[in-house]
Amino acid sequence: MRIAAALGLCLVAAPALAFTPERAALMVDAVRANGCMMTGDQAEGMLAPLGLGGDEVQAFVDTLFGGELITLSEDFDTLTLSEALCVVEGDESLALITAAFVAQEAEMGPLLEVWRPGFTAERGAEFVGAVRGAGCILTEEAAAQVLPPLGIGPEESREVVTVLIDSGLGAVSEDGLTFSLTADFCAADAAGDAPALAQILTDWEASHPAPEVHIQSGGDQ
Repeated sequence: MRIAAALGLCLVAAPALAFTPERAALMVDAVRANGCMMTGDQAEGMLAPLGLGGDEVQAFVDTLFGGELITLSEDFDTLTLSEALCVVEGDESLALITAAFVAQEAEMGPLLEVWRPGFTAERGAEFVGAVRGAGCILTEEAAAQVLPPLGIGPEESREVVTVLIDSGLGAVSEDGLTFSLTADFCAADAAGDAPALAQILTDWEASHPAPEVHIQSGGDQ
């Protein structure tokens, strides 16, 4: 569909293990903040800074559409959240999204996987150093200048950005066009970047357990 295709060739597919309700929730939150709708022209600016690639977005769209949590325009260019998903946030939103994943898993086989970062603390620190060197704000244009010399590609960038956002060390602007380090992390000693990331990666599995989902069937109470 055009929304996924709009993310472009510069963004390769995210790892299969990134297909989780939590990452789908990143997309949903961005769409909700945009008035509960997103066009193909808006998709790249809204989703690329969140580390969401075309193939991953397409998978989320398929799952949420199957769960009747989104609708698509006749030309497949506009995605709209259902009323139920539009009006809830946080845990309530994640519960609806997770239920759609579970329903698809029951129909098509295991899809619910727990994503694990695949980069090293040292590589993450190189990314942070590049962002800090760019004034602690990374736009698409800046990324094209500072990341290739380090050999950091789109997939690795998405993983690091995901971890930094999740850990409260970075954020995406409201318009979804820039990624920035928090003020404290921006001002921190670069020597502490790798140790900080190493601790986050070490603790990741404990702090991100597989979601426990309980679905009631039929008229069960």
